[in-house]
Amino acid sequence: MLRTVRHIGGAMRGAGAEQIPVLVRTLNESKVSKNALRFFYSLGYKLDHELLRVGFAFHFQKGAQITVTVSSVNKMLKLHATDEAVPVTPGIQLVEVTAPASSENYTEVVAAVSSFCEYLAPLLHLSKPGVSTGVVPTAAAAAASLMSDGGGTTL
Repeated sequence: MLRTVRHIGGAMRGAGAEQIPVLVRTLNESKVSKNALRFFYSLGYKLDHELLRVGFAFHFQKGAQITVTVSSVNKMLKLHATDEAVPVTPGIQLVEVTAPASSENYTEVVAAVSSFCEYLAPLLHLSKPGVSTGVVPTAAAAAASLMSDGGGTTL
């Protein structure tokens, strides 16, 4: 079974970042074998938390290669116990719209993603993370749930 390791970098900062309607950040993703966790431990990493995402990904070509991921996020109460995972926000789906970009073409990709999100506007609210209009009341509850052990104790 192949697993996916994903490193999501920090958001682009500065005056340019404030002017564009989407969040730009670096992303490195790789497929790894089942013994990758042992490899990371040997490098000195430790496992702080483990999440299970269940959902679908849709791919579109609309000015850029756009991926829409719709998933529910579940936390694992025990290490690697996917059968016992519990939803972070029951009944609420996480929707992500992403597209690969380079430093040479990110303005075109930003325009393509923004345009695509306008098509989705009647169905759902998409915004940059951290923008107050995009934070729904359940976001704070979801964050608190992620940081608890399931028994109400904050970790």
